[in-house]
Amino acid sequence: MSSVQERGAVTLSGDRGQTPSSTLHVATRPRLPSNRTAFVLAAALAAMVPLGLATWTFGRAYHDSEVGRADARLIAGSQVAAAEVNAAAAAAARRAASDAKSRTVQTALERGTPVSLTHDVVSVHGEPGVHTTSPTHGITRVVQVRRGTTVIGTIIASVDLARVAARVTTATSLQIRVLAHAPATPGDLRIGNERFRALGVPAGAERELALIEPYSTIDRSVEHRQLLTLAAGASTLAALAAVILLLPRRLRARREPRRSAVTLVGDVAVAAHDPHALLPVLLETAVVATDAVGGRVIWHGEELASIGYRSANELGLPLDDERGDARLVLYAAQAFSPRDLEILEALVAQGRIALENARLHGIVRRQAQTDELTDLANRRRFMEALHYEVARCNRFGTVVSLVLFDLDRFKRINDRCGHQVGDAVLRGTAHVIHERVRETDLAARIGGEEFAVILAGTDLEGALAFAEDLRNDIAEHVRVERVEWPVTASFGVAASHEECVVDDLIAAADRALYRAKAGGRNTVRAAT
Repeated sequence: MSSVQERGAVTLSGDRGQTPSSTLHVATRPRLPSNRTAFVLAAALAAMVPLGLATWTFGRAYHDSEVGRADARLIAGSQVAAAEVNAAAAAAARRAASDAKSRTVQTALERGTPVSLTHDVVSVHGEPGVHTTSPTHGITRVVQVRRGTTVIGTIIASVDLARVAARVTTATSLQIRVLAHAPATPGDLRIGNERFRALGVPAGAERELALIEPYSTIDRSVEHRQLLTLAAGASTLAALAAVILLLPRRLRARREPRRSAVTLVGDVAVAAHDPHALLPVLLETAVVATDAVGGRVIWHGEELASIGYRSANELGLPLDDERGDARLVLYAAQAFSPRDLEILEALVAQGRIALENARLHGIVRRQAQTDELTDLANRRRFMEALHYEVARCNRFGTVVSLVLFDLDRFKRINDRCGHQVGDAVLRGTAHVIHERVRETDLAARIGGEEFAVILAGTDLEGALAFAEDLRNDIAEHVRVERVEWPVTASFGVAASHEECVVDDLIAAADRALYRAKAGGRNTVRAAT
């Protein structure tokens, strides 16, 4: 036996001069992936770059939104904490005065016996004789005990701030710490090795109730949303890229030119989170995959996109099992083959996943830009829109007006009726705003009871008329049980000018709002 190797093949034969009994050819060069596969993979990898950048940008926006929500909770909680502190201080004063008049306490002090009493969050300590010193920290009330004109002892009533903090925690679900110093406005605070978002409420001498929210909770929420967004986008791209790669090879020889797989994957990357853009891509992929002569996509009962022409061989496939919002309809010159049906089944399954991912992405994106309580835009979205409108006005010479307003004596509603009633008032106000603004306007909740409306293309006169109508709507239509007085609001209005600056426009509207407050409330004032 002998062997001969020629041109990358191995030939096995019998003895020399005889007819070979068998031949085995073995390729020596590895088979490379086709250009089509390489292009699709490259496009998919390239699509991950903008997806990653979008996820990071969304994460930053959502982080700022979560911090804003935390600040809103801290501000609302600080009102509860301030009410509890004031109530405890008043209770301490009452108990000190009452125990100083108690005959039992007076008798004990005359005998030289100290007295210790506990009343809810107030601890009372009585000492015989005159004492000029008292605890220097927290809330204390000192009263001298007299029998006639003679001082027989001293009563010191002290508030147990830990118990007050526990009450505030129960009412607000916020963490409370008793500290010497805390931020007067929502800000960062480090306790040990942990960072918090904090707001302090004064609680007597050198003590504050610090309402805190850990940054770790905020960061975990942001990371969770980022991972969901990235996973949803990546799974959509991977699934549709796989479907495109599995298209029958016979499609390459079609007479009618079709767009390349790279283009389809690129379209998927762009449209992954927009059903109106994603569904036409799915339609074209389905038509290419099955060699159909045409097709269309039905979205909410209307035809969103169509390709080719219709025929008698029609196949309808739902893209949304639960709601039935989307339906894919394909037309073929001949009956669809089992392989076509298999490909369509896989494509439709991935299409359903893509639509669900798009729906979830829309929800998360909306949450990052929307105030949770009122469904209005949040402060971040408001500032982005205002910067855009002012830049557009400076470039094209158009005009934009800003309306700032807040609810009059809103703290009284929270203090007398509770924060749930206050929230109902805010939702009622938001409903009135939704009814009044146009689609081109942007309404936002920018603080506790503070609101803003950006009126694009509206001058100062038109903005004043809008503000007056909205003021009347709020006074007339915002009605909440347990609020026995009219809910009103004060307005400040300003319009852009040549080379306008965002901060100047906000400051002008804010000054007008201050004049409306100082002028008796429930009125509209224009910037001067």
